[in-house]
Amino acid sequence: MTKTLTALKNLVAGLFLVVALAPLQAVQAQEFETKADVFELAINKTTELGLYLTSTEAYKFKKQNAKVLFLDVRTQAEVNFLGMPDIADANIPIKPLSSVLTDDGKKYQRWDNLEFVDAVTDMVKRKGLNKDSALFIMCRNGKGSAIATNRLANAGFTNVYSVIDGYEGDFDKNGKHTVNGWKNAGLPWSYGIGLERAYRYKKKSAEQEWNSF
Repeated sequence: MTKTLTALKNLVAGLFLVVALAPLQAVQAQEFETKADVFELAINKTTELGLYLTSTEAYKFKKQNAKVLFLDVRTQAEVNFLGMPDIADANIPIKPLSSVLTDDGKKYQRWDNLEFVDAVTDMVKRKGLNKDSALFIMCRNGKGSAIATNRLANAGFTNVYSVIDGYEGDFDKNGKHTVNGWKNAGLPWSYGIGLERAYRYKKKSAEQEWNSF
C-alpha cells in the first residue's frame, strides 16, 4: 500500500511539473509568423536565422507572450531623446555613438559594443530563459537589429527575431522616417527608460571606445 501511494504521489508531482512548464515550453517552441514580404528585404536587413517581424506584429506577440524578451538595441541617445517602446524589456546598444566625427564631419562614428552578447546572455539568465527562448530585437529601422541578431546567432541563440521596420521606420522619398515603424504605427512609447531597462557599460567598453580611434 505504501509503495502504491508513493508511486501515485510521484505521478501527480510529475504531472504538475509538466503543466507548470508547459507555458514556457510553448513560448520557446513558438514560431511567430510575419505577413511581411521578407523576400523584398534589403540585404542589410536580412539575418542568418531568417526570423522577422514588423513592429506591429512584435507588439501583438509580445502582449500575448510575456516570456518573450524584447530588446531595444539603439543608442542611449536615441532612446533618451526619441523615446522607447513601453513594452521593451531593456536597452542594450549594439553600436553606440563615439565622440569622434566621420570623415565628412556630418555624423558621430559608431563603435562596436563588445559586451553586447554577454549583456544579452546575462539578461536571458535573469529572466529564467535560455538561448532557445524567443527574443525580439528592435533598432531604428531594421539594419542594426539585423547586426545584433546575427551576432547573437553566432553566439548560439536560435530563436531571435529582427523587427524589420524598427522604431522610426524606413525613409520616404524626402529622407524622413514616415513609411512604417513603431512610432508611425501609433504603438505605445514614452520617454521614460527606468533603472531596470537602462544599460550601463562596463569599464572595458569605455576603454575600447577610446582605443578604437
